[in-house]
Amino acid sequence: METTPKILIRKNLFFLTYLISFSLYSQTSYDLSKETYREDQIYFGSSYFIQSESISDFKQNGFSGNFQFGLIRDFPLNNNSTRAVGLGVGYERNFFTSNIQPDIENNEINYRIVVSKFLESKNKMSFSSIVIPLEYRWRKSSIDEFKFWRIYSGFKLKKNFPIYSNPSYGSELKIDEINDWTTSIYLNAGYNTWNISLEYDLDPLIQNKKTTQGEDLNISFFRLGLIFYIL
Repeated sequence: METTPKILIRKNLFFLTYLISFSLYSQTSYDLSKETYREDQIYFGSSYFIQSESISDFKQNGFSGNFQFGLIRDFPLNNNSTRAVGLGVGYERNFFTSNIQPDIENNEINYRIVVSKFLESKNKMSFSSIVIPLEYRWRKSSIDEFKFWRIYSGFKLKKNFPIYSNPSYGSELKIDEINDWTTSIYLNAGYNTWNISLEYDLDPLIQNKKTTQGEDLNISFFRLGLIFYIL
């Protein structure tokens, strides 16, 4: 498992690289002609979650994923709009099922890893996020061509709302210990409406917490799914 300094160094290098790349593209001047157009788009999609950190005896059970939708505003960078920057806002509804058993004792939430096939399939956690995506966009489109290849890569800033847990037994539990703000990097690529989406969380969902077995509870995900764009 990576140490905190290594994680911070990795994040800082990413942010520096991203900012430099964005600045270079932003500072390039173009005489935009009448051929310039915008690919403002509504998007929606769904992803499957894979836990990216190692936790002893942790198991995902059933389907863990999300549903997302939003709007991207397009800012062309060149004369024929094949390169652009996209800035948007969206909404995600996320849920994951695992053998993490949250319970409350003395007004404190404990996280127990349940090694039991009977119990672990019922531990479902769900939460919502408001998402601000910023992306660099490359595409093979033209002003009169609506079917084209695209590669969109970028960075997401997420405002997360509390987790609601439905444990193996007992009533629903509200967890406020979620990180209010998290970030991720992503790559969307495909043709026309259908696109593959890859996303990697840079921050854990719950931080500075341990399981009852004494391990760090760094819940973060790699996401694999499909995303659809509508003009």
